[in-house]
Amino acid sequence: MVKRNLRQRVITSLIVGPLAVALVLIGGWPFAVGITFLGAVASAEFIFLADGRREQGSLVAAVASVIIISILFHVQADQWALTVFAVATLLTLLIRVARHRDLPLAVKQAGLTAAAILYLGFPTGFILGLRVLDNGLVWLLMVLALTWGTDSFAFIGGRLWGRHKLAPTISPKKTIEGAVVGYAGGFLLALILIVWQGLMTRGVFFIILLSPILAILGDLLESLIKRWFGAKDSHLRGFDIFPGHGGVLDRVDALVVVITFVYLSIRVLHLT
Repeated sequence: MVKRNLRQRVITSLIVGPLAVALVLIGGWPFAVGITFLGAVASAEFIFLADGRREQGSLVAAVASVIIISILFHVQADQWALTVFAVATLLTLLIRVARHRDLPLAVKQAGLTAAAILYLGFPTGFILGLRVLDNGLVWLLMVLALTWGTDSFAFIGGRLWGRHKLAPTISPKKTIEGAVVGYAGGFLLALILIVWQGLMTRGVFFIILLSPILAILGDLLESLIKRWFGAKDSHLRGFDIFPGHGGVLDRVDALVVVITFVYLSIRVLHLT
């Protein structure tokens, strides 16, 4: 069973990886549509983690908000993104209160809807917003190096040398040795890319230095969320588009944290 899962994981990576890189290189609306689709699916997965619970958030509000926020960032009208978030959360609250007359429950439902938008809608927008900045292609490739590099090397390091559990109560399979190898792999890949492109500054070095740690923490955060909901993986029933990898949410757990840090750092430090 383990070998079969590993084979599925490798085959999926060989198919999805080149396709993702191709979309990143092409950019424009093809890239925007692809990323928005993945963000929408991930937000649906997040909502369905609470499937069967009364506090489950609004699927329509979450998915619609992710799509709208993504488009706003792509067309560089992201000043409206917070408004979309606020309106979606407020409408969810009002509609749920009107539906079942239970304010505490409606607050929980609106809260989970807001969490889905914050956790997935804005990072999806940040990916698209980063791609349209000056040197956006390089910045985005750096983010992929930091996340995919950390994740891939952590997997290899854990398989070869993993002995000591990193966070056994949250994610029993992750090891300290794997995390160390993952950090080194993500850091070095991003460092080589940035030096090659001649974009190294103290600010960029700080981003590269910290991001692999955030990638590992992002992975643990998603594991903690699934544990809280009592879910093994995030994929929607009958819609497993990444065989061997779980759902979209399982694949972007590190990315949502790293892209948020990188995008905001680049904007605050005026690196474009």
